[in-house]
Amino acid sequence: MTTLSVSDSGELHLTLRGAEENRILTTVRHWPYWLRVTVERDPADPKTCLAVTLITDRTYEAMVREILKRSFGMSFPPEGGSCPLPPAEPLRARRRQW
Repeated sequence: MTTLSVSDSGELHLTLRGAEENRILTTVRHWPYWLRVTVERDPADPKTCLAVTLITDRTYEAMVREILKRSFGMSFPPEGGSCPLPPAEPLRARRRQW
C-alpha cells in the first residue's frame, strides 16, 4: 500500500511497498526534486527490498499528489495516509495503419 506523509521536519515522504508498486517507482524515480531515497530491506534476506521511501520538500506536495492522481487514480486525504494501488489498466491492442 502506498503511503504519503509529512515528517516532523516538513519533508514529504512517498513510501512504496511491494512489487506491484514498481509501476509507481518506474514513473517517478527520475523526478529531479527527490532529495533522497531510503530502502528498507528484509533483515532475514538483505537482497529483498520491503519498501522504498522517496523524500522531497513539502513545497512539491501538490505536484506529487497530482502525479499519483492522474497516473494511477490515487487520492490521499489532506493529512496524508495510505492508499491501495488500483489494478493496472489492460493494454489496448494497437491497430495497424497502412
